[in-house]
Amino acid sequence: LRLLHVAFRTLWLEAADYPLLLGAADVGVSLHASSSGLDLPMKVVDMFGSGLPVCALSYSCISELVTHGTTGLLFSTSAELSEQLQSLLTGFPVTPTEQLQQLQRGVVKEQQALRWEENWNSVAWPVFK
Repeated sequence: LRLLHVAFRTLWLEAADYPLLLGAADVGVSLHASSSGLDLPMKVVDMFGSGLPVCALSYSCISELVTHGTTGLLFSTSAELSEQLQSLLTGFPVTPTEQLQQLQRGVVKEQQALRWEENWNSVAWPVFK
């Protein structure tokens, strides 16, 4: 993979800058690997809140959060992640791919349509009644 015009940088963001960064992105990447296999990356929730589909490292329970092909894509190897990013971002920034647009619509429909209180009432409240 020859990314001649791409640079990866890590930096510290102030809390107010984090949503601005997510809002400027087209797709998120989650490299979270659960040691217990039971926890979910809250950064993916943040990305969904910003309307971003996610390419996420696959592990035992990540499909509870990321629906492959609807709200994002799951990968197990660096080659798979590379293929996913290339397929999502071909033609970027001039022409977004249909796949990227479909995943963005999936995030809006699946992750942004249900608000916190509705989700609590339908999922958590019945457990605590």
